[in-house]
Amino acid sequence: MLSIGTTLKECRELKGISLGQLAKASGVNKSYLSKIENNKRDPSLTSLNSICEAINVPLSIFILLAENTANDSFSEITELLKSTARNVIGERS
Repeated sequence: MLSIGTTLKECRELKGISLGQLAKASGVNKSYLSKIENNKRDPSLTSLNSICEAINVPLSIFILLAENTANDSFSEITELLKSTARNVIGERS
């Protein structure tokens, strides 16, 4: 299962941008973005790609961050990759 809403909020905050700024940059409605962040809506792949482009995070990295690895036998490696990705995202602000 993916934690898209939580990951979106984390990435947006790492970038230091508001929902309004993200809405303007991505072309995705602010209300819809809020619903995604609160796990009330799942974005289409097209919307998610637009969002990722707006926050300058590759879609593949976003999906890696959103992946729930609690039962993953490679969870330690995955968590290391996630930590590295978060650092890179924060540096790209």
